[in-house]
Amino acid sequence: MIVILSTFNGQARIGEMLEAMQRVRIPAGTTFHIIDNDSEDATREVVRHYAQRLPIVLHSHLVRGKNHCLNYVLNLLVDDLDPDELVVFTDDDILACPDWLEEIQASAKANPDCDVFAGRILPHWPCCGVAHLDSVREYFGILFTLTSNNEGPVKCELAWGPNMAVRASVFQAGYRFDGRFGPNGTQGYPMGSETELMERLDKAGYRAWFTERAVVRHMVRAAQTDAAAVVQRAFRHGYGAGWREQQGRGWLQLAFSRFVAARGIASARIRQIWARPADRLRQDYHEAWARGFLSGALYEYRNTKRATYYYAAFPERREEVRSQLSE
Repeated sequence: MIVILSTFNGQARIGEMLEAMQRVRIPAGTTFHIIDNDSEDATREVVRHYAQRLPIVLHSHLVRGKNHCLNYVLNLLVDDLDPDELVVFTDDDILACPDWLEEIQASAKANPDCDVFAGRILPHWPCCGVAHLDSVREYFGILFTLTSNNEGPVKCELAWGPNMAVRASVFQAGYRFDGRFGPNGTQGYPMGSETELMERLDKAGYRAWFTERAVVRHMVRAAQTDAAAVVQRAFRHGYGAGWREQQGRGWLQLAFSRFVAARGIASARIRQIWARPADRLRQDYHEAWARGFLSGALYEYRNTKRATYYYAAFPERREEVRSQLSE
């Protein structure tokens, strides 16, 4: 198997992640492909230090965006892999359990009819705790990229970035991540970098399996538990959801998105009037999500209209633009 992860200015977290990775039982032949996404700190030096102890191949990719980085390595390697080989994806802020990779590998062998494998993502909380976020506790999965499920078949969309694996045959069939989604060094990116691909795989009929015993812990930083950060993440999640819902659809979907957003904003503001101070963050979350949902739908609708006009005027550029998006 190969393990792929990208990092941008990850000096403060990737060292802890790779330190924990030394305690993981790594299957023979496994290589870690780490892409430095034009970091401005000492990320590369930290990775080089651990490359003396772990089977790491360090790459550099200047185009900002996590999905651009993942596609870059996939384009380099995937055609030379066995179709059944696993491509494992993770992030630079996880702490893997010792049997993480062994459990993924065992699950893939036990379920040859499945092509996507999802694992549990549990929290590694900061010392400040999260009691002040009790009103939005039901959204912790979205806010802190946490997921858990019983062992068994699931939809592909339940495979999340810090802990997922896909057989090489899926990528050999031409599937890639959409570079417009996911972290890109800015604050306003649309969330759903892996979800967008997983939704396409669900529609194409691919099968997924949840591997309950393949566990990683996501390092939640104190800054991520700030109320402003929670609201901002709610907006990004809504932004990605609205964008994905609008893809391939016209003005009727946009009208529905406007209705959903207006209802969500109005409901949040009304509830805010009598909400207890401890519950106000919940209403801020709902309003931010609704605003993001509408923004994502509007952005995709306008982009589609512009692209339709552009391709009609310059049909010879269609394949060139598609190629750029897949890189």
